[in-house]
Amino acid sequence: MKNLLKSFTYQIKATQREPKVLKIEHIDKIMTTSTIKRRRSTNMTTSVEGVPFCSRSPSDSDSWITYREDHINPFTYRLRINSRLAMVKIYILTVVLLPLRLIGCFLSLCCAWVFAKIGMIGLSEGQLNAKPLFGWRKRVQKISAFFMRMLYACGSFHYIRYKGKCAAAKDAPILVVAPHSSYVDSIIVAATGPPAIVAKQETSNIPLLGKIITFAQPIYVQREDSNSRQNTVRTIVERARSEDDWSHVIIFAEGTCTNRKALIKFKPGAFYAGVPVQPVLLKYPNKYDTFTWTWDGPGALKLLWLTLSTFYNNCEIEYLPVYYPNEDEKADPFLYAENVRAVMARALGVPTSEYSFEDVVMMTRARSLNVPCSADIIEIERCLFHLNFLNSSRVLKLAGKYSSTQNRHKMDITRFSEFLNISATNAHLHKLFAILDYKHTGAISLKTFFLSALFCIFKSGDTMEFLRAVSTLYASGNTDQLTHEQFLAILKHCDKLSKKKLRTLYLRIAELKAGNRITFDDFENYTRNREEYKFLFKKHEHIQMRLKK
Repeated sequence: MKNLLKSFTYQIKATQREPKVLKIEHIDKIMTTSTIKRRRSTNMTTSVEGVPFCSRSPSDSDSWITYREDHINPFTYRLRINSRLAMVKIYILTVVLLPLRLIGCFLSLCCAWVFAKIGMIGLSEGQLNAKPLFGWRKRVQKISAFFMRMLYACGSFHYIRYKGKCAAAKDAPILVVAPHSSYVDSIIVAATGPPAIVAKQETSNIPLLGKIITFAQPIYVQREDSNSRQNTVRTIVERARSEDDWSHVIIFAEGTCTNRKALIKFKPGAFYAGVPVQPVLLKYPNKYDTFTWTWDGPGALKLLWLTLSTFYNNCEIEYLPVYYPNEDEKADPFLYAENVRAVMARALGVPTSEYSFEDVVMMTRARSLNVPCSADIIEIERCLFHLNFLNSSRVLKLAGKYSSTQNRHKMDITRFSEFLNISATNAHLHKLFAILDYKHTGAISLKTFFLSALFCIFKSGDTMEFLRAVSTLYASGNTDQLTHEQFLAILKHCDKLSKKKLRTLYLRIAELKAGNRITFDDFENYTRNREEYKFLFKKHEHIQMRLKK
């Protein structure tokens, strides 16, 4: 048992460091995507592999530069529980309390579903979306919301602390909620009566929960409809400006889950109507954060288990004063969104970030291609942009020298700057080196640099184009012939093909060529017109370069 506890503790352990809080008035000057936290004093001399860095004096232009940077990435999270006693409690409550909570949650969900079904008797989907509910249906809707609140109570959220006052829907028809960090953020829907949410059309088909959501009169998004985005915005605007007694519309403006260390860019959907909005803050002041569910972090099932295996969890909902837009903000929803975000960041005591929902798409694609440092690919792209290394011919020319470069798997900052022919004092070079040196050894692998750079260049193209560029790193000498091992090394950057399939594929191509080696052209020609390899030639034009000078 002791070894089991120790093993599990190491799996989820991590330090619980409080992020540095910066004043909101400094955001415009220094708080962008790469918000930097210092790890060393200003006049510090560091050496790597015996090569000393020049000590630097502080200045207005480079005071943010460090040789060990740690920018705030809002899409990564590490859950760390260091106390063995805490883990013992979790194991005990897993056996004693978790089953009872699951039963309570299921019964609450069933009760909410029953009342939702009763409230929808005699209503078609068209009628449900045309006018707000009133009379006995409205009361039944509130009862259904009550049982949903009981679901969260059974799931360890016994008490919700409220700050401020929720404005009437006529005064602020839209509630802008942030930060959005977890699946339990939906607790605000159950706690406010219920408001309408913006949800995928597929949500309505979820057993039990689908009917409950539909009864709350949500705004459904139909992804298969090319005009879905415009239709959704139009519906939000119509409800916000309607004279009918609609409930609030709740919108999680960030559009994706983050770790709450910074507010990413708000999507403009909540601000097109140009009506007053009420910012709402969600907080979870608990010893251990078992809720944060991000792109790179613990899975939903593990978080749910840890949450349900705790005696109780705290949630705080803070209603900020209603934000009334000026004429400029009414005319520009992006300006409106940016200003509301600044107000909410100030209230939370966190910085704003240049990251957005679209960045998650790019990071996900990088991870699917097994690109190192995929969580930091946005920052890498910005550094490459400033270094003028988003040029395919320049990078491919250097990649051709990769196999002949000595100590390419352990390169310090001095040799790295010489290899790239960039000044060793370049701030963006140091930032790039710090990101690539994710193990903090003072040296990087040149392959990590090239894979990241090639991805940033070819990310919007098809996978085959990226693989062809990567093949330059694995080619031996002047020949374009690929051994079986080289072929596997290249194709490991395509997660849809297993090793077994790749071995079979290589043998088939080699048989057609009547040899024991193939070329990359042989591989491309063989797969181009075969349906099972169609995904290799799919463009990803939706992933665009989003850089800010």
